[in-house]
Amino acid sequence: MNNLVGTNLEEMADVRLNKRRNIMLLCSLLCGIILLISGILNLVDGRYAFGFLELGSLILISIIAWFSIKNFQANFTDLMFSGVMLFLGAALLFYNGEIPGRFLYLYPIVGCLVYVNDFRNGLIFSATFSLLAIVSIAYTPSTLLPNSFSDMHFLISLISISVIFNISSFYYSKAVDYIQSLYQEGIEDLAYMDHITGLANRWSFERWACEKLEELRETKDYTALVFLDIDNFKAINDTYGHDIGDKVLQHFARRLGNKVRSKDRKTGKHDYSIARFAGDEFVLLLYGVKHKSDLDNILNRICHLFRDGYQGTARINDLTVSVGAALFPQDAESLSELTRCADKAMYAAKHGGKNRYCYYNHSKPSPIDQALEPKNATIVPLKQEKEK
Repeated sequence: MNNLVGTNLEEMADVRLNKRRNIMLLCSLLCGIILLISGILNLVDGRYAFGFLELGSLILISIIAWFSIKNFQANFTDLMFSGVMLFLGAALLFYNGEIPGRFLYLYPIVGCLVYVNDFRNGLIFSATFSLLAIVSIAYTPSTLLPNSFSDMHFLISLISISVIFNISSFYYSKAVDYIQSLYQEGIEDLAYMDHITGLANRWSFERWACEKLEELRETKDYTALVFLDIDNFKAINDTYGHDIGDKVLQHFARRLGNKVRSKDRKTGKHDYSIARFAGDEFVLLLYGVKHKSDLDNILNRICHLFRDGYQGTARINDLTVSVGAALFPQDAESLSELTRCADKAMYAAKHGGKNRYCYYNHSKPSPIDQALEPKNATIVPLKQEKEK
């Protein structure tokens, strides 16, 4: 799964680069044809300097295109191509000799500068080219334009086309970014989320929790790893079938997500603090809890999540949860040891009568080590509700 996800993300990350590469190759082909024909015509008409300049540019563009084909992951070929086109455009702007219709070549050059690059680089190149056009018209004598075409008309048309090209490039860039974000979210859901409950899976929880515990090592707030297990869940599967069992898991996951905070208070972003560990086992990492009484209240709320049972296609009234908690770093300093302690505390609660929560006490023999006797763990039973 990890290899599949990594491959797909890598392919999606290369979409924009491959798109620009294909555009650059197409532009290289078209520019190459134009430069070949124009260069030959200039040499025939005696404009040797500009003819050789165009043929030299053709050679450079061909080399860049060949390198792009051989090593398409190199993202600097678009910059090299843009540099050649910018130099060629500047030569067209500042050349004093007669070249019929040469100002018409400037418009496709602007398009190449915008679309071959990403939006930011395309904006920089096109703005630089527009500035060169202004300088060329304002400060140098030029035979660039025909008599019927004024300098102001040319600048307005060139800048207008540049603006239109950049606006379309901007919205294309935004669309690709949005598609990539949706794709990445879908891949992350596949890789990091449990497909039945929609909670984080074990792998993503452990990966996130290891980093989070290092951040919380010096905090004075309470941090607890909590293990949850739905009591008698095997009997539900055996009696009602696995479809009903999956719906019970989904029902529990929704209530757990509604009752327990799963956002980082500092960043406001969802984390992987609530996860389905395996089967009917769930795990939480509670952090930033100011008082022990607050932690007790959270665990008590969790134990009451199934107070009204499960009301679905099959009515299941007697649903309870056994909860075990281990404190960090008092009970253990690593995630694996913390998980083991919380798991033992959960079994102590289960064998102490179920529908209750239990804290692990590492100073006493664990309930697993002493034939699952709950007296060896610190068990906090739920308050019994008064019968009506």
